[in-house]
Amino acid sequence: MNNTEPDLEDARYQVSSKREIIALLSTMMKENLELSILIKDMQDSIATSILRMEEDVMFVKAAPNADLNKAIVESSDVVFAANPRNALIKFSAKQVHHTKVDEQFLALKVDIPEQLVRIQRREFFRIPVPGSSSLRCKIRFTNAEGQFNLVWAAIANISAGGVGISDRSASIPLQLNAVYDDCHLELGVAVTVPVRLKVRSIKKEEQPGLQTIHHFGCEFVETPRAVLASIQKFILQLEREQNAQKIKVKDGASG
Repeated sequence: MNNTEPDLEDARYQVSSKREIIALLSTMMKENLELSILIKDMQDSIATSILRMEEDVMFVKAAPNADLNKAIVESSDVVFAANPRNALIKFSAKQVHHTKVDEQFLALKVDIPEQLVRIQRREFFRIPVPGSSSLRCKIRFTNAEGQFNLVWAAIANISAGGVGISDRSASIPLQLNAVYDDCHLELGVAVTVPVRLKVRSIKKEEQPGLQTIHHFGCEFVETPRAVLASIQKFILQLEREQNAQKIKVKDGASG
């Protein structure tokens, strides 16, 4: 992954000013804000924080064991993500180095990124989920008779700030501005995370044959850091797959 290319997010969210990038990272260091390290093909994220900064590099806290640190420094696809003040900041690293004494990792050394992505919560980039993916959102709610119902709905799109779900059976009576505490997102095979959802928008789409599809735009409420890191990792994986598909289609057309 080349962090000089706008492949992480829409280009309008890119920050390229070195002064602004250093200011953002310096603030995160001073406030000891948590960073998540995301590595391709690794399910869990790794928590870290910025220890100190120099002109062109920064040092971040090493992972808790040698195997994780080895995976980080050997990976060519490392992404750092954080959520300061209801925003999303992400940047990729060309390469991560380690500093160690007698095989004891002390810190990880990372070049100051040439670009990073900064998105305010209200602008969180939302990526569409292919219909063929069969990813779902499980929602538990109380019906008009006071009974608990449990339903599954297809995930149409997802961002670090929320999710869009589609109901083709018109069986999910979600209410605008209501908060649903017992929800779960399927993020690929054998990965399910709990979330609280607040319904921000409801749209009806009339289909041929009198079928009506309900679309719900939902916001994540008080998302734990570990859950948010899993969602971010899933989004990055979707982006990689979709970018790879675009390149494949382009190469096929040119051939």
